[in-house]
Amino acid sequence: MHLPLFIEWQDKNNTGIVLIDEQHRGIVSIINSFHYLTDKGMGDSALCSLISTTIKDYSRIHFLTEERIIKATEYPDLEKHIEMHKSLALETEGIERVAIRDNDIEPLLKFLKKWWLEHINKEDMQYARYLHGGSGKTHGFY
Repeated sequence: MHLPLFIEWQDKNNTGIVLIDEQHRGIVSIINSFHYLTDKGMGDSALCSLISTTIKDYSRIHFLTEERIIKATEYPDLEKHIEMHKSLALETEGIERVAIRDNDIEPLLKFLKKWWLEHINKEDMQYARYLHGGSGKTHGFY
């Protein structure tokens, strides 16, 4: 049985950094799972709270991992990247509060889909190109 996915992972989303790619696929998988449950009529406040906690915790782990890896490579835009992570966390929290208040998870899922794909394909690809280009210290991270 083929179930359509909310976000289809594509090879172009791979940074070439195995741990980061695995985490990105994990985040996409979480978003797809919650979208499936919502699509099946389970978009109640309990589900809104669950996605809020899950995304927040997983994102925190991912951002810490990513920041450690790119710090070790002496990436020149590290501070900008860290600020972007903080901004995403704050924006997500605001959207999560509205989703829980309104008992409507769909705007949160749409936001997460858009943000994660843009984050992966723009911001993360920048530091991946830097790392793969030999300009930074790779320290064996890929």
